Amino acid sequence: MDNEKKPVRVHSKKGKKRKETLMFIIFVVPALAFVLFATDIPFVMNIYYSVFDWNGISKNLTFVGLENFRKIFTSDKTYWTSWWFTLRFTFFYVIIVNAISLAIALALSKENRFAQVGRAFYYIPYIISLTAISLIWEFILGPAFDSLYESTGWSFFGMSWLGKPNLAFIVLVVITVWENVGFYMINYIAGIVSVPRDYMEAAKIDGANRWKAFWKVMFPLIMPSVSICFLTSLTFGFKLFDIIMVFTKGGPVNSTVSVAYNIYKEAFTNNHCGTATAKSLIFVAFILIVTGIQMRVTKKQEVEL
Repeated sequence: MDNEKKPVRVHSKKGKKRKETLMFIIFVVPALAFVLFATDIPFVMNIYYSVFDWNGISKNLTFVGLENFRKIFTSDKTYWTSWWFTLRFTFFYVIIVNAISLAIALALSKENRFAQVGRAFYYIPYIISLTAISLIWEFILGPAFDSLYESTGWSFFGMSWLGKPNLAFIVLVVITVWENVGFYMINYIAGIVSVPRDYMEAAKIDGANRWKAFWKVMFPLIMPSVSICFLTSLTFGFKLFDIIMVFTKGGPVNSTVSVAYNIYKEAFTNNHCGTATAKSLIFVAFILIVTGIQMRVTKKQEVEL
């Protein structure tokens, strides 16, 4: 008997292309639409409003060209004061939070019960709501410290932590580091556990101590994690807003007004939306430049496994 060949079903190129188009529409188009309406269109509108004198409510917009930018650079001292605070805060925050989180990650990178409990302990503040965090620290710096001062008489507990500019600055750095250190710790742990043990053992055999083994072998290999942590901490520092809005409201004497909070007040308190959008454009341009430089520097240091 002759063997009859069974027909083989072959998907046509046209059918495959239709399937790919359908998948693109289902999964990609909604995401693109969200980015378009939530990010791109508002950004273009921001550029548009920056050349107008507008209070944010009126339908009448007065075209002023670059006058908003001229006022910002020549007569708006509060804006540049907020820049000084933001730059100082970002500098200390980035260094402290990355140093502490990396040290904790090194200590808790081993797989055991103690490490798991420790990771959860440090990560909990990151998932607590901002309102709860503000209430916790408001209680600590208020009634708790007052009671300790009455009991011990130590001047440390009797200091006006939110009444003096330098102390309020320290408080903000401490709170934000305490809140976010768990997030960066997890990122560093992910990088540390991905480093092959053979590399570290080879460094020990060659006579390298722990510090040299970490700095010369491990640190270059976890540079992708370092890049992510530095980028996210930089952007967090520059965009600092929520904790100021809830906790200090820019006080005392406007010493803790960040750039983001200054833009918010310009738009929604002073009703100068045209000036606020111009400020935000300067802000965005600066962040893009700084993060671009940071990514380029750290990218050069990355080592492929």
